[in-house]
Amino acid sequence: MCHPQIIQSRISGRTSGSANFIHSLVTATVRLVAFAGACGLFAFVVRGTEPAAGVPGVATAGALEYKADWRWVKGAVFVPTKYVNEAQQWDEYDPVINERELHYASVYGINCVRVYLHFDIYLKKKAALLADIEDFLTRADRQSIKTELVFFDDCWNQPEADLLSPDYKYPAPIFGVHNSRWLVSPGENVRQHYAEYHDRLKGYVQDIVNAHRDDPRIAFWETYNEPNKSPETRRLMKDSYDWIHETGTRIPVTATGQASPGQGFAGDPYSDFNSWHEYSNYDYTGKPDSLCSECMNRSGQSVPGIVEHFKGKTGFILWEFGIGRDNCRFTWAEDREHPRTEETPKPFHGVVYPDGHPWSVADVKALLGAEAFAKAPLWAVEYFKDSHFGELGKKSVTPMIDFELGTERGTGSPDASAGVPSENFSVRWTGTVLPPAKGTYTFFADGDNQVKVFVNDKLVLNKKTTSRGEVSRKIKLAGGQRAKVRVEYVHATGNPTLHIAWSGPSLARQIITPDGNAGLD
Repeated sequence: MCHPQIIQSRISGRTSGSANFIHSLVTATVRLVAFAGACGLFAFVVRGTEPAAGVPGVATAGALEYKADWRWVKGAVFVPTKYVNEAQQWDEYDPVINERELHYASVYGINCVRVYLHFDIYLKKKAALLADIEDFLTRADRQSIKTELVFFDDCWNQPEADLLSPDYKYPAPIFGVHNSRWLVSPGENVRQHYAEYHDRLKGYVQDIVNAHRDDPRIAFWETYNEPNKSPETRRLMKDSYDWIHETGTRIPVTATGQASPGQGFAGDPYSDFNSWHEYSNYDYTGKPDSLCSECMNRSGQSVPGIVEHFKGKTGFILWEFGIGRDNCRFTWAEDREHPRTEETPKPFHGVVYPDGHPWSVADVKALLGAEAFAKAPLWAVEYFKDSHFGELGKKSVTPMIDFELGTERGTGSPDASAGVPSENFSVRWTGTVLPPAKGTYTFFADGDNQVKVFVNDKLVLNKKTTSRGEVSRKIKLAGGQRAKVRVEYVHATGNPTLHIAWSGPSLARQIITPDGNAGLD
């Protein structure tokens, strides 16, 4: 999980310039630059130029062949679960949910996140976007998670014309429709008026790269997700590749390419290393110096299957970490013409629900490995389909008791796939905590309805009101001795919300986390 450091001078002249310069690159003797780091040996090799197919008058300077070992990557696409798409993720950036869900990812063994940007948000609020990217990288780094940033994307819906308006309201997800609000970036209007937007597109790419030119928190840059073979896409992909390298960054660049000749997307000529997507069962393995940058759909794959398939061969990035409002729990076939009418019992994509529990405990066991899973800080959690802890719907684990679910169909329940309703359900968490020192500790319960907190089997908090509010109480605990904790929550109607926190000697108020795995049985 290192970032390579240059140990020889970097090759200059990345971009296409005069005809003489291009000719000199074509005819130059191959030169090598080596990198060293804990991840192994890295190298750039200059290759000859080639025309950008279908783009008149555009040539790409010699690509740098990037050699590396990506087997360390256990990654996931990261879209916080309360957002419908990547534009909202940055337009309404929320440090709290990013911190929470990055923590979930870290606990469950994710060490790299694939994060989409959007050109329109740069146009709309450049300074805020740059600041928010820095905030995100800081939070991810605290969780020992590397980040890769995706600039452009040819997938799904066109941005609405009023997205740039300061009072734009993002539409709700369309129930039953896969990825119902995801946006291409940039929109077709920008692509068709390329000369008019050229400098702003360049500024978008280079402002972000320059801010993190040699940032060890960045695993790599991705110019384009699933680029098609149109002249417009090839032009922007070629230009963005060159714009990145004009900055002098030592961080490699990729765009989605091919798993094998004729099988995949158009990014390989504009990449320092090959990345590809694997959704067709387990047809392709790859090599250590290439990376599977998207995989995992439960129509033909599983998280344990992905881990086993790629183990020791190359790295992988799951689509996606969260199961939330972007609606990727529905299948590709469940589109606007053929929406699913009922909640799916098996999410098509995604690993973890907004409250932190995985769809399947087997998924996080596979990501962590048996030994790490046994030591993971996890509450045992039981979800009941009624409001009196009677009809068990599901048993699972979660790192924290810290959520706000909203009221939308499907995501207003902590786990609709298990038949848990969005109203009149109950949840019980059990585990142990380890007070760091002897003294007085304060327990806090902030919830929308009735909550009880037991410590060492004694009732400490009893919130009886059926409206949002917080209760707290001080108790004395011995330092260095585990204390049993049980939390019981009943939800009636409205927004399911619960945050269980504590504070104490040398312990600032924080969401309480268990000191071991209570969910091993």
